[in-house]
Amino acid sequence: MKDNFYISLERSISSSRLSTYKQNNSNDINTITDYILNAKISQNFYFLLQNLEVSLRNNIYDSFKKHYPDNDFFYLFETNSFNRYKAKKEKHSRECWKMLCGVKYKLRHIEDLSDGKIIAELNFGFWTELLTSKDKKYINLWRKIFKDVFPNYNILTSIDKDKSIIASKIDNIRNLRNRIFHYEPIYNKTDLKYKHTDIFEVLGWLNNDMKILNELFDEFKHIEKDRQIIYNKLSEFNYGS
Repeated sequence: MKDNFYISLERSISSSRLSTYKQNNSNDINTITDYILNAKISQNFYFLLQNLEVSLRNNIYDSFKKHYPDNDFFYLFETNSFNRYKAKKEKHSRECWKMLCGVKYKLRHIEDLSDGKIIAELNFGFWTELLTSKDKKYINLWRKIFKDVFPNYNILTSIDKDKSIIASKIDNIRNLRNRIFHYEPIYNKTDLKYKHTDIFEVLGWLNNDMKILNELFDEFKHIEKDRQIIYNKLSEFNYGS
């Protein structure tokens, strides 16, 4: 690879971002190889994470409406959310309520606000918080909806304890998701295989058919092969010829 080609790429990508891909004694080809490899790995995970997030949020919401058909999950027509929370009438924890209020404020210009529009705006953190929160408000909620949210999960001890195990697993997946969505390096993480396995495990608990769909198009097993292909292409490339 010609020096001016790398310098040109560095100008567009930024030296600070490329520096995160530079290993000890690595040359420019290795740096760009890892940069491209990271993008390909992230692309593969993006599809998996997107489907996990959508499946989780829809399972939670659908299960809630099934068990609480007369309750409003988002309080769409609440005019004073602070007073409702202060009066302890809110079903959500403080953290979830803050995220929900933020979304409702963002969508305040929409006259015909619906659950679907709010769901589309709530991020993965909201749904993860529903699982990880220790707030007592969620104890009975999860005891009712757990089996519908995770229909293919076999309870090992109790809903309360197993929910905590699942919550920890999903929260770790969320951390990976945040790194990917913020374009941070993940290619050199030693636990990628475990995270990959965890994602498929959770997908199976949520919806086995969704797990099968993701398995059909998953290319994680080709990572090492992809790196060599990328490296070879860059090595053979003769800029300006």
